[in-house]
Amino acid sequence: MIDTLATIDIIELALKDLNNINYNDKDNTEKKVVNAKITLQNYRDKLQKEVDAFDEWAKTQSDIHTSLDFEKNSKEDVFPLDLEQEEK
Repeated sequence: MIDTLATIDIIELALKDLNNINYNDKDNTEKKVVNAKITLQNYRDKLQKEVDAFDEWAKTQSDIHTSLDFEKNSKEDVFPLDLEQEEK
C-alpha cells in the first residue's frame, strides 16, 4: 500500500508540472515537460531496481529449495526406507 501511495505522489508531481504549462512560453513548456519526464523516469528506474532485486532473491530462494530437494532425494537414494525389513 505504501508503494501505491508513493506511486500516486510521483504521478501527481509529474502531472502538476504538466498541468501548469503555459504553451505560449516555449522555454517554460519544455522545462516542465523535461522535469515531468525526469521525475517519471527516475521513479521507473527505482521500481525496476526493486523488481530486479526481488527477482534475484526469488531465484536464490528457488536455487536453495532445489538444492535442498536434491540433497533430500540423494539421501533417500543412498538410504532408502525399507519398512518391510524393519518390521521383520
